Amino acid sequence: MDRSPTVVEPADVDPSWGRRRRFARVGRVLPVAFLQIVGTLVASRFATSAGGDGSTGGPPWARHAFGGAVEPVLVGPLAIALLVAGVVVLPWRWRWPRVVVLVTLATTIGYALLVSPRGPFVAALTMAMANAWLRGHRWWVAVSGAVAIAVLPTADAVLGRSSVLDLSAVLLCLAWVTVTIAVSELVRVRLERVAERRRQRAEADRRRATDERVRIARELHDSVAHSMSLINLQAGVALHLGADLPEQTRDSLASIRDSSREALVELRTILGVLRSVDGANEGAADGAGSERAPTAGLDRVADLVERARAAGVDVTLTLDGDRDGVHGVTDRNAFRIVQESVTNVMKHAPGHRATVAISIGPDVVDLIVEDRPVRPQSIGAPSTEPLASTGNGIIGMRERANAVDGTLSAGPTTDGGWRVAARLPVVGTEPEDAG
Repeated sequence: MDRSPTVVEPADVDPSWGRRRRFARVGRVLPVAFLQIVGTLVASRFATSAGGDGSTGGPPWARHAFGGAVEPVLVGPLAIALLVAGVVVLPWRWRWPRVVVLVTLATTIGYALLVSPRGPFVAALTMAMANAWLRGHRWWVAVSGAVAIAVLPTADAVLGRSSVLDLSAVLLCLAWVTVTIAVSELVRVRLERVAERRRQRAEADRRRATDERVRIARELHDSVAHSMSLINLQAGVALHLGADLPEQTRDSLASIRDSSREALVELRTILGVLRSVDGANEGAADGAGSERAPTAGLDRVADLVERARAAGVDVTLTLDGDRDGVHGVTDRNAFRIVQESVTNVMKHAPGHRATVAISIGPDVVDLIVEDRPVRPQSIGAPSTEPLASTGNGIIGMRERANAVDGTLSAGPTTDGGWRVAARLPVVGTEPEDAG
């Protein structure tokens, strides 16, 4: 394991992403705003006159169904304000879709009551209704469309601006609401199909990743378990035949035998967890599994310290708090951090005195593993122990801390030792069978 200070940079976050997203939402409103404001103002300036044969010229929105002249519409400041207000609220259509529908419906009806409506003055309401339909507020859209059909084409007749009800305007308004809802439904179905295909691809990728993890775990188990079994067997034979060996040698052999046996159990446990993630939990069939070989947690720190002492390392353990209150991923990761730190002392500083301090609070678990040389070096002198240049121990510990939104710091001390400090929030209190 690399004991040199390691700095893990956070993932790069593009600060302009949020601005681009907001601009995209506002940018889609700009064509609608141009169409509603400019298009309505241009359409209101057209005028027609009845010819001798009763025909009229000009665009369709400037002609009555029963003939007759149509004068230009004077669009005052209040009418322009209503047109602008209808598009100003559209950028908030994602957060408050129903409110935006109500506001655009009110501004559209207000404009129709204020002046004789012509042109695309319903553009903002169309966008608001389509957005609300896509987000599941269908009743709101249906009621709003019914109100628009009842009010917009009848405004001129009710207010006396026209002597007869223009049936073509009613049919046009009905067609507008129907097309808006139909197109919105088609888009919704299309988006759901695209999302379903993406979900299926992501699920297939997860299955392939799980299969690959299980394959790697099996390969690791087959290669490492064989060697660990031989180590365990040879250590047991040496203990059996070496009755006249020194006591310290017998203690070391016993520690090798016990450590290799526990390593085999952990290998089988990890392989079983990965198999259960793959949907083939072998332990579920007989009700055993994790009950027979539980994953290591803080309850095994004392055994870890005893094995380190048997290996000749002077280790002192201090445990404060109720360790029964820590479960799940926090319990596992806390033990692994302590295990990696103690293993680091055994590998790189066998002559140092180590201390393991664990403080368990109601919300966090604090871990401190520190080793100091028996003979203090001069202040600021670096450790003379060889360092592994390709190790990943600190990176692995930091990843375990980050997995529970915790923090970890590791680095040399001024007297030539090494210090690892971690703070892990108490999360993951689910049972061990959560995988």
